[in-house]
Amino acid sequence: MATARTGAKALLENGGNDPLLVDGDVDPVWAAEQAALGSFANAGQICVSVERIYVHRRIAAEFLAALTSAARRWVARPDSPAEHRLPPLVDTAHRDKVHDRVREAIAAGAEPLVGATVPDGPGAHYPATVLAGCTHDMRAMTEETFGPVAPVMVVPDFAAGLAAAASGPYGLAATVLTADIGHAHEAYRSLPVGTVKVNAVFGGAPGGAAQPRGASGTGFGYGPELLDEMTTTKVVHLTSPGGTG
Repeated sequence: MATARTGAKALLENGGNDPLLVDGDVDPVWAAEQAALGSFANAGQICVSVERIYVHRRIAAEFLAALTSAARRWVARPDSPAEHRLPPLVDTAHRDKVHDRVREAIAAGAEPLVGATVPDGPGAHYPATVLAGCTHDMRAMTEETFGPVAPVMVVPDFAAGLAAAASGPYGLAATVLTADIGHAHEAYRSLPVGTVKVNAVFGGAPGGAAQPRGASGTGFGYGPELLDEMTTTKVVHLTSPGGTG
């Protein structure tokens, strides 16, 4: 409303539901470490956190086992290594929302491999959680959870995973892990998001400008293009007056 009244330009980043697509030709243990970093860093409270995972069935079993093992290393203890320290959620109200999303998925058929319980004690901590057997009937896969939750769907091949990753109203960012350069090109061309990261869940961000798509917002973020978003251009046409000698 404020921008409508004043004519000011609005830049919007409205969140996302960022997918991670794991191809069948990558090391599943390495891919699981990437998935854990993307899902659990800052307890999933990053705008470009991994929110949903699609893994090729060829490596699905090994990937899920490695992701479960990796999730167990992300803990809330103050003496845990900094790179695997799980901070609390912003408040207990948000933790309740995250846990409700997890419980809904489990009730709909997802299998909790680790986590999925509210810990005892003060604070708003929530454990690193891995859910297997997820589907697009679950809000954990279709909406932004913004917590340390890694919902995983097994896909039959790269094409199916790419189609699933491209689904939904959000368009903030996406990651693809693949050894096939052709698949990498196909992914960044077809994914309807502002930022595509290949083989690194946080690769490059926020170094370059990007425009979110769909329900994720509009306008450039970062980079010199952001300065243009905040700049108004005025054009002046100057000529000599007529009738002068």
